[in-house]
Amino acid sequence: MSSIDPMFERARALDVRLMAVPKRAQYLILALTAVVMIGMSISNVPREYADYSKIPLLRRLHQNQHYGTDTISDMYVSKVILNDPRDMYTKSELSQTPLEAATWSKAESAPYPAAALVTEAGLYAIGEWTGVGFYGMILGLACAFLALSAWYFLQTRWYLFPVLYLNFSYLSNRFVYVQDDTYIIMLVVVMAALVLARYRFEASHALMAVAIAMKLSPLYYARHISTMTGRMAALSVAILVAGFVLPYFVWDNYLYIYGFHDAVKGNVYDTAAALVVGVPFTTLLWYIETKLGFDLEDRIGWSLVPFAMFIAIKMRVTRHLLIALLVPDKRGFRNIAAAVGMGFHGAFPSLVLLGSAGSIMTVLLFVAQHHYLEQIGFDTVRDDFRHPVRTLKMMLTTG
Repeated sequence: MSSIDPMFERARALDVRLMAVPKRAQYLILALTAVVMIGMSISNVPREYADYSKIPLLRRLHQNQHYGTDTISDMYVSKVILNDPRDMYTKSELSQTPLEAATWSKAESAPYPAAALVTEAGLYAIGEWTGVGFYGMILGLACAFLALSAWYFLQTRWYLFPVLYLNFSYLSNRFVYVQDDTYIIMLVVVMAALVLARYRFEASHALMAVAIAMKLSPLYYARHISTMTGRMAALSVAILVAGFVLPYFVWDNYLYIYGFHDAVKGNVYDTAAALVVGVPFTTLLWYIETKLGFDLEDRIGWSLVPFAMFIAIKMRVTRHLLIALLVPDKRGFRNIAAAVGMGFHGAFPSLVLLGSAGSIMTVLLFVAQHHYLEQIGFDTVRDDFRHPVRTLKMMLTTG
């Protein structure tokens, strides 16, 4: 028996006890979790958006004076697009404010795919029209993602919501102050796809194509195009072509965004390490999905992990993997990996740095794969790997 087996047996026993908790208690715990999250987030609202100095109960809270770095960047590019959509990647017509210039250069400001930038410009315009502002629109989307996640967890494993979010301090900074705008937008799209998948709506495929066009994290999902119906496969391909190919013929300097990120962080050794870890993980995931017949919900959630893992290692930024692991997992593995990694970081911040938390998450994701391989049966796994041509054909042709 593997030394990992007793751990999974204890986890299964705990899962049974937790799932037996009365619904009323589940709702109460989730509500208290939300209160804790709000409490951790109030001080992360920048003074530029909401000034607490005149509110007696809040005036002593420390507030950052200006918006977070991502908000500043994305607001500037949104204004560029609304001023002249053709200037989206050249950014030559609209000058930066002194704060914007001090925070990011024009090239560093929102170097994202066109689908994400056009969406942000739309959110900026709606925010100005309604008075809630771009910051308020993104904050609303973050709340929508968390609310949908809470709903999904209540349908599957309710306890994963407090496990993920009672330790909310880092994510509060990223969601409420810095605002990982494009990630938040992508998470909402993926969450919408996950909800549709729960009710077996085929439109979830199209939403995942939109998510890929906005942010490359769910790129692995493109491998499922061959399993879709002809009409949905054609629509998904059309969305991806419109998202990645068409911009080349529309916007000058579009291709700079793909070389920009590679030059900013990481080196050839980081890339090699990312490949050494990422390729086996992705290959195993493909094999496991095929042999166990993962349903659409599982495929959506796991689709974010391979590319996110690769980028997190290559760029030495754990956040890329962490964000991907926030998408609810009805089986629990991905969310627990995130919670444990960030839990160690939160409990021992000087000992377990954020990069080490990412390593813990990665190891736990491989442990999850070990569990899936055990479900397949290691005799079957060994036989499949002794016949690689047969196995590869199975992986490529089985839906």
